[in-house]
Amino acid sequence: MGLVLDILNDIRDQIAADEKVLKEAQDRRNLVAEAAMGTDGALRWFRSGSVAHGFVNAPVTDADGGIVLDRRSYPALGPDGDGEGPDEIVDELCELVGPKVREKYPKAKVKKSRRGLLVEFNEPLNDEEDPTVDLIVTLTRKDADGLWIPDLDNDRWTPSHPEKHTELFTEGTKELKALRARVARLGKAWNKQSDEGDRALSSFNIGTLAWEGVADSSTPLDEALAGWFRYAHAELDKGETKDPAGVSEPIRLLLSMAEVVKRLGSAADRLEHALANEDDEDAVRDDLATVYPDYVEPPADSKSAMAAALRGGNEGVGASKTGLIIGGSTALKTTRSYGGDRDG
Repeated sequence: MGLVLDILNDIRDQIAADEKVLKEAQDRRNLVAEAAMGTDGALRWFRSGSVAHGFVNAPVTDADGGIVLDRRSYPALGPDGDGEGPDEIVDELCELVGPKVREKYPKAKVKKSRRGLLVEFNEPLNDEEDPTVDLIVTLTRKDADGLWIPDLDNDRWTPSHPEKHTELFTEGTKELKALRARVARLGKAWNKQSDEGDRALSSFNIGTLAWEGVADSSTPLDEALAGWFRYAHAELDKGETKDPAGVSEPIRLLLSMAEVVKRLGSAADRLEHALANEDDEDAVRDDLATVYPDYVEPPADSKSAMAAALRGGNEGVGASKTGLIIGGSTALKTTRSYGGDRDG
């Protein structure tokens, strides 16, 4: 086992979801979905999102699922019916689900989200975690794969296939699923170090690129992660990621393509350099502290240490005639170009 792999495994320990919290999130999702099954025309419910895909990191903020309605029971709804939007049916489901959930969670509140229901339980498990549930309200399609899912911002339906996404992301051998999930979780941890609004990729995009780019279960995690960054860099340099189920529009980037490609390429370069220089601990730690500044302590006097000190408000960073130094007595003002606080 090499140093890069040791450090990545340490990051995995830092981001690992607590099993009890994860179980509670799953139980909450199941409760909401089963409550929604009491509506007329409900065919089934499904699991979706990071919890279902095995891609979740701490803190566990939500668990996703969906309910599938038979369009024949709702002839007015959707593009295959009379064109009626999802607004009213989601209101009906909120009224149905709320009282049932409050039998176990008296403080729970049910709201509408863009894709269906958002259930807030208001029973924190600790200072950071009180998992919510997002339940997508979907409608079967007449002559095409996938489902109609709500866009409540515009009171319309759009095509997607969340059931297929879960099937694809959890396919393969036990070893392949584990490697894919580890790469996806480390990719998400890298992405989330940026402030909200300055992140490059959605969780779904990261998961899709992991499903596409992680194919050999015998590849060590450190090489698989470096390969994922290089794969994502190359693919997004060509264009947006396609829906893995072949139903929806391509997955939108959260920033400009040029910026996303730049960030992925930089991370790939650093990981590849670290792997090629594992006999130089300072070089490895400098590389990984640049890619994962929230999780890896940089070596003293390195550029990544300077950047970390500036991000932290410049405590212990001083000035000399030759430039900035670590451990100086003169505090420097925060430099915006190094980024602000991070939410992990």
